[in-house]
Amino acid sequence: MKYEAIIVGGGVAGASLALLLGQAGMRICLLDKGTPSRVHQSDLFKGKTASLNLASIDLFKKMGIWEKVDQHSKEFTNIEVWDSEGSSAITFNAQDISESKLGKVAHNNNILSSIFDLLRKLPNIDILEKESVLSINNGTESIEIKTDSGLDLMANLVVGSDGSMSSIRSLSSIPIRTWSYEQTAIVSLLESEIPINKTAYQIFTSTGPIALLPVTVEGEDLASLIWSADKVYAEKLLTLEDSEFLEELKLKTEGKLGYFKIREAISSFPLHQLHAKEYFADRTVLVGDSAHTIHPLAGQGLNLGLSDVIDLSERILSLRREGRDIADAKMLKAYSDSREKVTLRMVALMEGFKRGFGSMNPWVKLARNVAFSVANETKFLKKKFIKEAAGIT
Repeated sequence: MKYEAIIVGGGVAGASLALLLGQAGMRICLLDKGTPSRVHQSDLFKGKTASLNLASIDLFKKMGIWEKVDQHSKEFTNIEVWDSEGSSAITFNAQDISESKLGKVAHNNNILSSIFDLLRKLPNIDILEKESVLSINNGTESIEIKTDSGLDLMANLVVGSDGSMSSIRSLSSIPIRTWSYEQTAIVSLLESEIPINKTAYQIFTSTGPIALLPVTVEGEDLASLIWSADKVYAEKLLTLEDSEFLEELKLKTEGKLGYFKIREAISSFPLHQLHAKEYFADRTVLVGDSAHTIHPLAGQGLNLGLSDVIDLSERILSLRREGRDIADAKMLKAYSDSREKVTLRMVALMEGFKRGFGSMNPWVKLARNVAFSVANETKFLKKKFIKEAAGIT
Protein backbone atom coordinates (compact mmCIF):
# COMPACT_ATOMS: atom_id res chain seq x y z
CA MET A 1 0.00 0.00 0.00
CA LYS A 2 1.41 3.45 -0.96
CA TYR A 3 0.71 6.61 1.01
CA GLU A 4 1.93 10.18 0.88
CA ALA A 5 2.79 10.00 4.57
CA ILE A 6 2.75 7.35 7.28
CA ILE A 7 2.40 8.71 10.81
CA VAL A 8 3.52 6.28 13.51
CA GLY A 9 1.94 7.07 16.87
CA GLY A 10 -1.71 7.94 17.39
CA GLY A 11 -1.45 10.17 20.45
CA VAL A 12 -2.71 13.76 20.39
CA ALA A 13 0.22 15.10 18.33
CA GLY A 14 0.27 12.29 15.76
CA ALA A 15 -3.51 12.15 15.39
CA SER A 16 -3.65 15.96 15.03
CA LEU A 17 -1.08 15.87 12.23
CA ALA A 18 -2.98 13.07 10.47
CA LEU A 19 -6.19 15.08 10.65
CA LEU A 20 -4.61 18.30 9.35
CA LEU A 21 -2.96 16.54 6.41
CA GLY A 22 -6.01 14.38 5.75
CA GLN A 23 -8.31 17.40 5.69
CA ALA A 24 -6.02 18.87 3.02
CA GLY A 25 -6.64 15.78 0.87
CA MET A 26 -3.44 13.84 1.51
CA ARG A 27 -3.41 10.03 1.51
CA ILE A 28 -2.35 9.20 5.07
CA CYS A 29 -1.78 6.07 7.15
CA LEU A 30 -1.94 6.48 10.94
CA LEU A 31 -0.35 3.50 12.64
CA ASP A 32 -0.13 2.68 16.35
CA LYS A 33 0.94 -0.32 18.43
CA GLY A 34 -2.01 0.27 20.77
CA THR A 35 -5.63 1.27 20.24
CA PRO A 36 -5.78 5.07 20.75
CA SER A 37 -8.98 5.37 18.72
CA ARG A 38 -10.92 3.20 21.14
CA VAL A 39 -11.36 5.49 24.13
CA HIS A 40 -14.20 4.10 26.22
CA GLN A 41 -17.00 6.56 26.97
CA SER A 42 -16.48 6.04 30.71
CA ASP A 43 -12.80 7.03 30.39
CA LEU A 44 -13.23 10.32 28.49
CA PHE A 45 -12.67 12.41 31.61
CA LYS A 46 -10.15 10.20 33.38
CA GLY A 47 -6.37 10.09 33.23
CA LYS A 48 -4.06 12.83 31.99
CA THR A 49 -5.14 16.42 31.54
CA ALA A 50 -3.48 18.98 29.28
CA SER A 51 -2.95 22.68 29.85
CA LEU A 52 -3.66 24.07 26.39
CA ASN A 53 -2.25 27.47 25.50
CA LEU A 54 -3.94 29.86 23.07
CA ALA A 55 -1.93 28.58 20.08
CA SER A 56 -3.05 24.99 20.74
CA ILE A 57 -6.66 26.12 21.11
CA ASP A 58 -6.46 27.93 17.75
CA LEU A 59 -5.11 24.72 16.18
CA PHE A 60 -8.04 22.68 17.55
CA LYS A 61 -10.45 25.29 16.19
CA LYS A 62 -8.84 24.94 12.75
CA MET A 63 -9.13 21.14 12.96
CA GLY A 64 -12.82 21.39 13.88
CA ILE A 65 -12.65 19.63 17.26
CA TRP A 66 -12.60 22.59 19.63
CA GLU A 67 -16.37 22.87 20.10
CA LYS A 68 -16.54 19.31 21.47
CA VAL A 69 -13.34 19.63 23.53
CA ASP A 70 -14.36 23.01 24.92
CA GLN A 71 -17.62 21.67 26.34
CA HIS A 72 -15.60 19.80 28.96
CA SER A 73 -12.61 22.11 29.41
CA LYS A 74 -11.91 24.65 32.14
CA GLU A 75 -10.39 28.02 31.37
CA PHE A 76 -7.82 29.72 33.55
CA THR A 77 -7.37 33.47 33.59
CA ASN A 78 -4.67 33.65 36.26
CA ILE A 79 -1.46 31.84 37.14
CA GLU A 80 -0.12 32.20 40.69
CA VAL A 81 3.49 31.20 41.25
CA TRP A 82 5.33 31.31 44.55
CA ASP A 83 8.40 29.98 46.30
CA SER A 84 7.71 28.17 49.58
CA GLU A 85 11.27 28.93 50.72
CA GLY A 86 10.95 32.68 50.16
CA SER A 87 8.63 35.63 50.38
CA SER A 88 8.14 36.57 46.74
CA ALA A 89 5.35 35.58 44.37
CA ILE A 90 4.22 36.36 40.83
CA THR A 91 0.64 36.59 39.59
CA PHE A 92 -0.01 36.44 35.86
CA ASN A 93 -3.36 37.65 34.53
CA ALA A 94 -4.88 37.39 31.07
CA GLN A 95 -5.82 41.07 31.19
CA ASP A 96 -2.11 41.94 31.27
CA ILE A 97 -1.87 40.84 27.61
CA SER A 98 -5.40 41.97 26.63
CA GLU A 99 -6.77 38.41 26.47
CA SER A 100 -9.87 36.93 28.10
CA LYS A 101 -7.97 33.80 29.19
CA LEU A 102 -4.47 32.34 29.34
CA GLY A 103 -5.53 28.85 28.29
CA LYS A 104 -7.78 25.93 29.08
CA VAL A 105 -7.31 22.60 30.81
CA ALA A 106 -8.80 19.66 28.91
CA HIS A 107 -8.77 15.87 29.23
CA ASN A 108 -6.38 14.03 26.88
CA ASN A 109 -8.85 11.19 26.32
CA ASN A 110 -11.58 13.61 25.29
CA ILE A 111 -9.20 15.38 22.89
CA LEU A 112 -8.18 12.05 21.33
CA SER A 113 -11.77 10.87 21.01
CA SER A 114 -12.73 14.14 19.29
CA ILE A 115 -9.88 13.84 16.79
CA PHE A 116 -10.62 10.20 15.91
CA ASP A 117 -14.33 11.00 15.42
CA LEU A 118 -13.27 13.18 12.47
CA LEU A 119 -10.45 10.92 11.25
CA ARG A 120 -12.88 8.02 10.77
CA LYS A 121 -14.95 10.17 8.41
CA LEU A 122 -12.06 10.81 6.00
CA PRO A 123 -11.81 8.12 3.27
CA ASN A 124 -8.21 9.12 2.47
CA ILE A 125 -6.98 8.11 5.96
CA ASP A 126 -6.29 4.52 7.02
CA ILE A 127 -6.07 3.84 10.77
CA LEU A 128 -4.01 0.74 11.55
CA GLU A 129 -3.88 -0.29 15.21
CA LYS A 130 -2.05 -3.03 17.12
CA GLU A 131 0.75 -2.73 14.58
CA SER A 132 4.42 -2.24 15.51
CA VAL A 133 7.13 -1.13 13.09
CA LEU A 134 9.92 -3.68 12.66
CA SER A 135 12.08 -2.05 10.00
CA ILE A 136 12.53 1.03 7.83
CA ASN A 137 14.11 0.99 4.37
CA ASN A 138 14.88 4.27 2.62
CA GLY A 139 14.80 4.64 -1.15
CA THR A 140 15.58 7.58 -3.38
CA GLU A 141 11.92 8.43 -3.94
CA SER A 142 10.08 6.62 -1.14
CA ILE A 143 10.42 4.90 2.22
CA GLU A 144 9.19 1.41 3.16
CA ILE A 145 8.21 0.16 6.59
CA LYS A 146 7.47 -3.41 7.65
CA THR A 147 5.20 -4.21 10.60
CA ASP A 148 5.15 -7.16 12.97
CA SER A 149 2.02 -8.54 11.31
CA GLY A 150 3.79 -8.69 7.95
CA LEU A 151 2.48 -5.50 6.33
CA ASP A 152 4.67 -3.70 3.77
CA LEU A 153 3.78 0.00 3.59
CA MET A 154 5.29 2.63 1.30
CA ALA A 155 5.25 6.42 1.62
CA ASN A 156 7.05 9.59 0.63
CA LEU A 157 7.52 10.48 4.30
CA VAL A 158 7.36 8.73 7.69
CA VAL A 159 6.57 10.78 10.78
CA GLY A 160 7.62 9.48 14.19
CA SER A 161 5.11 10.50 16.84
CA ASP A 162 5.41 7.38 18.96
CA GLY A 163 6.58 8.83 22.26
CA SER A 164 9.81 9.17 24.20
CA MET A 165 10.76 5.53 23.52
CA SER A 166 10.19 6.06 19.79
CA SER A 167 10.89 3.05 17.60
CA ILE A 168 10.94 5.32 14.53
CA ARG A 169 13.69 7.46 16.06
CA SER A 170 15.67 4.35 16.97
CA LEU A 171 15.24 2.65 13.59
CA SER A 172 16.27 5.89 11.86
CA SER A 173 19.45 6.06 14.02
CA ILE A 174 18.66 9.57 15.22
CA PRO A 175 20.90 10.26 18.26
CA ILE A 176 19.51 11.76 21.47
CA ARG A 177 20.59 13.58 24.61
CA THR A 178 18.84 12.39 27.75
CA TRP A 179 19.12 12.52 31.51
CA SER A 180 16.98 11.76 34.55
CA TYR A 181 15.52 14.60 36.57
CA GLU A 182 15.80 12.30 39.62
CA GLN A 183 12.17 13.09 40.31
CA THR A 184 8.84 11.26 40.21
CA ALA A 185 5.60 12.86 38.99
CA ILE A 186 2.67 12.12 41.30
CA VAL A 187 -0.69 12.84 39.71
CA SER A 188 -4.29 12.75 40.84
CA LEU A 189 -7.64 14.53 40.62
CA LEU A 190 -8.66 16.39 43.75
CA GLU A 191 -11.59 18.23 45.28
CA SER A 192 -10.43 21.33 47.17
CA GLU A 193 -12.10 22.92 50.17
CA ILE A 194 -11.54 26.38 48.70
CA PRO A 195 -12.64 26.44 45.02
CA ILE A 196 -9.73 26.67 42.58
CA ASN A 197 -11.93 28.72 40.22
CA LYS A 198 -9.99 29.98 37.17
CA THR A 199 -6.50 30.03 38.65
CA ALA A 200 -3.59 27.69 37.96
CA TYR A 201 -1.15 27.35 40.84
CA GLN A 202 2.58 26.59 40.72
CA ILE A 203 4.37 26.16 44.05
CA PHE A 204 8.13 25.68 44.16
CA THR A 205 9.36 23.70 47.16
CA SER A 206 12.79 22.41 48.18
CA THR A 207 11.68 18.85 47.25
CA GLY A 208 10.12 19.69 43.88
CA PRO A 209 7.40 21.82 42.25
CA ILE A 210 3.65 21.31 42.71
CA ALA A 211 1.13 22.28 40.04
CA LEU A 212 -2.63 22.49 40.62
CA LEU A 213 -4.74 23.14 37.54
CA PRO A 214 -8.48 23.88 37.34
CA VAL A 215 -10.40 21.12 35.56
CA THR A 216 -14.06 20.29 34.94
CA VAL A 217 -15.44 16.74 35.29
CA GLU A 218 -19.11 16.34 34.42
CA GLY A 219 -19.79 19.96 35.34
CA GLU A 220 -17.91 19.81 38.64
CA ASP A 221 -14.86 22.00 39.22
CA LEU A 222 -11.88 20.03 40.52
CA ALA A 223 -8.09 20.40 40.69
CA SER A 224 -5.63 18.36 38.65
CA LEU A 225 -2.46 17.64 40.65
CA ILE A 226 1.01 17.23 39.15
CA TRP A 227 3.53 16.94 42.00
CA SER A 228 7.12 16.55 40.75
CA ALA A 229 8.88 15.24 43.85
CA ASP A 230 12.52 14.28 44.39
CA LYS A 231 12.85 10.48 44.22
CA VAL A 232 13.44 9.72 47.92
CA TYR A 233 10.70 12.09 49.03
CA ALA A 234 8.35 10.72 46.36
CA GLU A 235 8.89 7.17 47.65
CA LYS A 236 7.86 8.37 51.10
CA LEU A 237 4.79 10.17 49.74
CA LEU A 238 3.63 7.09 47.85
CA THR A 239 3.72 4.95 51.02
CA LEU A 240 1.48 7.34 52.97
CA GLU A 241 -2.18 6.73 53.68
CA ASP A 242 -4.45 9.02 51.65
CA SER A 243 -5.21 11.21 54.67
CA GLU A 244 -1.49 11.62 55.43
CA PHE A 245 -0.70 12.38 51.79
CA LEU A 246 -3.39 15.07 51.67
CA GLU A 247 -2.19 16.59 54.93
CA GLU A 248 1.32 16.83 53.48
CA LEU A 249 -0.06 18.44 50.32
CA LYS A 250 -2.01 20.99 52.37
CA LEU A 251 1.16 21.81 54.28
CA LYS A 252 3.24 22.19 51.09
CA THR A 253 0.58 24.40 49.45
CA GLU A 254 0.39 26.50 52.62
CA GLY A 255 -3.36 25.93 52.94
CA LYS A 256 -4.04 28.06 49.85
CA LEU A 257 -6.90 25.76 48.79
CA GLY A 258 -7.68 24.35 52.23
CA TYR A 259 -8.22 20.62 52.63
CA PHE A 260 -8.30 18.18 49.72
CA LYS A 261 -10.24 15.03 48.87
CA ILE A 262 -8.96 12.45 46.37
CA ARG A 263 -11.33 11.95 43.45
CA GLU A 264 -9.10 9.79 41.24
CA ALA A 265 -6.52 7.23 42.37
CA ILE A 266 -2.98 8.53 42.79
CA SER A 267 -0.54 7.40 40.08
CA SER A 268 3.12 8.15 39.39
CA PHE A 269 5.83 7.97 36.74
CA PRO A 270 9.56 8.84 36.57
CA LEU A 271 10.65 12.11 35.01
CA HIS A 272 13.44 12.47 32.48
CA GLN A 273 14.51 14.90 29.81
CA LEU A 274 15.10 13.79 26.23
CA HIS A 275 16.02 15.74 23.12
CA ALA A 276 16.84 14.40 19.66
CA LYS A 277 20.02 15.96 18.27
CA GLU A 278 18.17 16.41 14.98
CA TYR A 279 14.49 15.97 14.26
CA PHE A 280 14.92 14.19 10.92
CA ALA A 281 16.90 11.59 8.96
CA ASP A 282 16.44 10.81 5.26
CA ARG A 283 12.66 10.52 4.74
CA THR A 284 11.83 10.38 8.45
CA VAL A 285 10.87 13.29 10.73
CA LEU A 286 9.94 13.51 14.41
CA VAL A 287 7.24 15.44 16.29
CA GLY A 288 6.16 15.66 19.92
CA ASP A 289 7.64 13.40 22.59
CA SER A 290 9.56 11.44 19.95
CA ALA A 291 11.66 14.57 19.44
CA HIS A 292 11.64 16.02 22.95
CA THR A 293 10.32 15.49 26.47
CA ILE A 294 10.63 18.20 29.11
CA HIS A 295 9.88 18.69 32.78
CA PRO A 296 6.11 19.01 33.37
CA LEU A 297 6.39 21.91 35.81
CA ALA A 298 5.12 24.49 33.29
CA GLY A 299 2.68 22.16 31.51
CA GLN A 300 4.20 22.93 28.10
CA GLY A 301 4.96 19.41 26.82
CA LEU A 302 1.84 18.91 24.70
CA ASN A 303 1.85 22.54 23.55
CA LEU A 304 5.39 22.08 22.23
CA GLY A 305 4.30 18.93 20.39
CA LEU A 306 1.32 20.68 18.84
CA SER A 307 3.58 23.56 17.77
CA ASP A 308 5.71 20.93 15.99
CA VAL A 309 2.55 19.75 14.22
CA ILE A 310 1.60 23.27 13.12
CA ASP A 311 5.08 23.98 11.78
CA LEU A 312 5.57 20.65 9.99
CA SER A 313 2.08 20.51 8.47
CA GLU A 314 2.46 24.00 6.97
CA ARG A 315 5.81 23.07 5.42
CA ILE A 316 4.52 19.75 4.04
CA LEU A 317 1.40 21.29 2.51
CA SER A 318 3.40 24.15 0.99
CA LEU A 319 5.70 21.68 -0.82
CA ARG A 320 2.72 19.56 -1.90
CA ARG A 321 0.95 22.58 -3.43
CA GLU A 322 4.12 23.28 -5.43
CA GLY A 323 4.25 19.66 -6.63
CA ARG A 324 7.54 19.04 -4.81
CA ASP A 325 8.77 16.13 -2.69
CA ILE A 326 7.25 16.47 0.79
CA ALA A 327 10.36 14.80 2.23
CA ASP A 328 12.67 17.42 0.73
CA ALA A 329 15.85 17.41 2.83
CA LYS A 330 16.13 21.21 2.96
CA MET A 331 12.57 21.49 4.27
CA LEU A 332 13.13 18.82 6.93
CA LYS A 333 16.33 20.52 8.09
CA ALA A 334 14.62 23.91 8.22
CA TYR A 335 11.81 22.39 10.30
CA SER A 336 14.34 20.70 12.60
CA ASP A 337 16.40 23.86 13.10
CA SER A 338 13.32 25.96 13.76
CA ARG A 339 11.78 23.62 16.32
CA GLU A 340 15.07 22.81 18.05
CA LYS A 341 15.59 26.49 18.91
CA VAL A 342 12.15 26.76 20.50
CA THR A 343 12.42 23.48 22.38
CA LEU A 344 15.96 24.03 23.66
CA ARG A 345 14.92 27.44 24.99
CA MET A 346 12.09 25.78 26.93
CA VAL A 347 14.39 22.94 28.10
CA ALA A 348 16.89 25.50 29.42
CA LEU A 349 14.12 27.42 31.17
CA MET A 350 12.73 24.29 32.84
CA GLU A 351 16.19 23.14 33.89
CA GLY A 352 16.94 26.56 35.32
CA PHE A 353 13.72 26.56 37.32
CA LYS A 354 14.34 23.06 38.63
CA ARG A 355 17.93 23.72 39.65
CA GLY A 356 17.27 27.20 40.97
CA PHE A 357 14.30 26.28 43.11
CA GLY A 358 15.85 23.03 44.27
CA SER A 359 18.87 24.80 45.73
CA MET A 360 19.21 25.39 49.47
CA ASN A 361 22.07 27.86 48.96
CA PRO A 362 21.07 31.12 50.74
CA TRP A 363 22.52 33.24 47.93
CA VAL A 364 20.46 31.34 45.37
CA LYS A 365 17.37 31.83 47.54
CA LEU A 366 18.05 35.57 47.70
CA ALA A 367 18.58 35.75 43.95
CA ARG A 368 15.32 33.99 43.10
CA ASN A 369 13.37 36.20 45.52
CA VAL A 370 14.84 39.27 43.83
CA ALA A 371 14.06 37.76 40.40
CA PHE A 372 10.44 37.13 41.43
CA SER A 373 10.07 40.70 42.70
CA VAL A 374 11.62 42.23 39.59
CA ALA A 375 9.52 40.07 37.23
CA ASN A 376 6.35 40.89 39.13
CA GLU A 377 7.02 44.65 39.11
CA THR A 378 8.41 44.98 35.57
CA LYS A 379 5.56 45.15 33.07
CA PHE A 380 7.71 44.28 30.04
CA LEU A 381 9.16 41.13 31.64
CA LYS A 382 5.82 40.08 33.02
CA LYS A 383 4.11 40.40 29.63
CA LYS A 384 6.92 38.42 28.01
CA PHE A 385 6.49 35.56 30.50
CA ILE A 386 2.71 35.55 30.08
CA LYS A 387 2.87 35.56 26.27
CA GLU A 388 5.39 32.68 26.34
CA ALA A 389 3.09 30.63 28.56
CA ALA A 390 0.04 31.46 26.45
CA GLY A 391 1.76 30.53 23.19
CA ILE A 392 1.65 34.04 21.75
CA THR A 393 4.66 35.05 19.64
